[in-house]
Amino acid sequence: MVIKSFNILFIYILFITLTSYSVANSKQLSKSPFIPDDILNKYDDLPKDYKLKICGFNNYKPKKNIINKDLAPKILGYNSRMDNWKIVEGVYSRDVFKEYADAITYASVNENDKVKEFLFDKLYTWAKNNALSATKQCYTNSKDKPILKDCEGEWSDPNGQDIAPIKDATVAIEIVMGLNYIYNLNFTSYKTDDPRHKKINQWFKSFYKRIKPVSKFYMGNSAGWFFPNITLKHNNNKNYKSLVKKLIKGADKWILKDGSIKDRTTRGNRSLWYHHTGLGEAFMILEIANAANVKIPKNYEKNLLKAAELFQDGFMDNSILEPWAKKAHNSQASSGVQKFNKNLDGVSFNGPWFHIIQYRYPDHRTSKFLKSKMTTRARSLKSDEIAGIGIGCIYNALANFN
Repeated sequence: MVIKSFNILFIYILFITLTSYSVANSKQLSKSPFIPDDILNKYDDLPKDYKLKICGFNNYKPKKNIINKDLAPKILGYNSRMDNWKIVEGVYSRDVFKEYADAITYASVNENDKVKEFLFDKLYTWAKNNALSATKQCYTNSKDKPILKDCEGEWSDPNGQDIAPIKDATVAIEIVMGLNYIYNLNFTSYKTDDPRHKKINQWFKSFYKRIKPVSKFYMGNSAGWFFPNITLKHNNNKNYKSLVKKLIKGADKWILKDGSIKDRTTRGNRSLWYHHTGLGEAFMILEIANAANVKIPKNYEKNLLKAAELFQDGFMDNSILEPWAKKAHNSQASSGVQKFNKNLDGVSFNGPWFHIIQYRYPDHRTSKFLKSKMTTRARSLKSDEIAGIGIGCIYNALANFN
């Protein structure tokens, strides 16, 4: 009887020890590196019908005709300015990815297993076919040689009309990593014994060697490659808190006191666009820091909100951006006119910040402005062409729930 009691006590102590060890050594700071757990939990608790409505999914049907075009074998032909996109080989892959991302957000909200299975099998098909793998490799994961020699020299033409294979490589990685982010959030617990998972993960991993390691922070390329590098550590259950600290410290130096963003608000007739994409990354960085429980620098939010106000003012009156735009960094002169979609509902690329700001700072003037200008038809609600996952839907649903 004493021996039996001892064995039970031993097993109990062993269980507690192993559980404590597992918790203590878990390096994943949140379910998704992009979204704090408390946000996901609150969102999951919202009524399904409400989420379908607020995220614009009433009467929505996945565009299978576009998704079924499938990802191309490769991306080929971008110039440095990327304004020749209409003639780039495989460029339709971006549309395939966008519609796929919209559809997975819908399947998640609507709890539609049929659509989810269709999308999971699509991932498997693309993995089996090594989609986009024939795109020229320009980056390596080596700190000594992060860019291959024959991919150097972008913007050798001041007007950006030089062919730049590094742009092809970047777009291909953005698409594949966007699908990886989607997989992590939606499929890791789906049919866990299904052998298709192995092929999908092999395909993702084949692109990891094409991801440039982080060095100095800059805006663009998913915050200077921080987003994919953080994800790789998250995937492998490695500690990445120091990487998040470096990320937020770097971003803090790029969002300036006057509300401009370094090397973004100075982009000539595309200044409003690059300022917007900078805001997209800056707000995502804010959420990554929140998810990792990393302290925000003292003036980060203050300067970020000033940058949001500059976007609002520059959107309403393009000439307001001219003091910065006239520097024409890697761009063409603006003469007070910006190339930017006048309908904010039509903007999805780096669009989640439109909704994050409304949740985090509901009384801010730019939050109220965005709410007045946007509807449930907004493309940024369903997905983002960088993160893939429907971050806009999540924050918009929380921002408007009474």
